[in-house]
Amino acid sequence: MVGPGGSCGYNQGVENLNGEQAPSPGASNSARGGQSGGRFFVLDGMDGCGKTTQSKLLVKRLEAETGREVLHLREPGSTPVGESLRALLLDSKVHLLPEVEALLFLAARRTLLHDLVEPALAAGKHVVCERFHASTFAYQGVAGGLGGERVLALCHSQIEGPYPDLELILGLQLEQAMERRGAGTDRIENQGDAYHQRVALGYEEYVGREPRARWVHADASMEEVAGAVWKEVQVAL
Repeated sequence: MVGPGGSCGYNQGVENLNGEQAPSPGASNSARGGQSGGRFFVLDGMDGCGKTTQSKLLVKRLEAETGREVLHLREPGSTPVGESLRALLLDSKVHLLPEVEALLFLAARRTLLHDLVEPALAAGKHVVCERFHASTFAYQGVAGGLGGERVLALCHSQIEGPYPDLELILGLQLEQAMERRGAGTDRIENQGDAYHQRVALGYEEYVGREPRARWVHADASMEEVAGAVWKEVQVAL
């Protein structure tokens, strides 16, 4: 189910850091020709929506149904660079401007894609990753005040790919998400209700504009949400 609003592309010509034309962010991995059958899936959403639980369930289902190896990653993290940046980004004692946050997240993302995602897809493995551009759009773009268009332009100028075949946004009311996650334990979780309400609105806006993104209602049982996730994934396999 697609979230509120219509879909529109934003894949006009983008140059990478070397001044070269970057591959179109609207192209699927199979269309880009950079892998041998592996698919790249992202599960995203506000803190407490169930990303980790559903990602683990999806990994098991993919392994069972496709017989392929599946790589489960988290963002930021999963690489030495990513985990170091994660510790900095979530440190409650550190103050970071939204634009600095965005750049650090993108540094971790680019490392993750280069070191882990691209080789896995090339080897025919599937990849399940927690968080991608939708998080940067919602947290730093909308909630942080940088602006969605500015953040997406930044993402596409710094990230050459590969891009996800499918981004699933687990949608949940803020009150439910906060109840599930409990008290905030890091710098971003402790931002306050108003901030996280803007995050929720940012995810809705992202789904409405991104053709690869689908909205999955996460207020059902774990099994029902997993079934809805799998229904969307099957289409992309």
